[in-house]
Amino acid sequence: MEINFKRVHTGKDLSISTIVLLSGIGLFFLNKGLGILIAVCGVILLLICKKGYRKDGQGPVLTKKSEDLCKACKNSIVDFLGGKDVTPVIRKGNEGGSVRLDVFFNEAEGVAYAQLYDYCNYIYEPVTEVVELKGDKAAVLIGQL
Repeated sequence: MEINFKRVHTGKDLSISTIVLLSGIGLFFLNKGLGILIAVCGVILLLICKKGYRKDGQGPVLTKKSEDLCKACKNSIVDFLGGKDVTPVIRKGNEGGSVRLDVFFNEAEGVAYAQLYDYCNYIYEPVTEVVELKGDKAAVLIGQL
């Protein structure tokens, strides 16, 4: 089963777009051209600016974090995502090669989705599928990012 993440608005996105739109409307009474321009910018922000993610369009709003890690960390992360009871070793950098860890998480809900990629032949190739982590396992991974 493939997990897809849909981009959605966060509260911060909506508040910034609304502030810009209302500023444009207020400025319209002082300078019509500039007010219209800023109001249009607010509408465009409302349509385009989406920083959050949701799993298949449902559930809590997730934050995405991607980290480039040393290749020496690969085995411990694969074991952790595979369900073994190990603590993942996460060292940032590209010493000895690099792997990329993509994590979609919501710390308040205690849920995370992680996938590991290996960098070879100038592209990132998936090493693992998207793995859902809940509770303590999600907290351990989020805490190390």
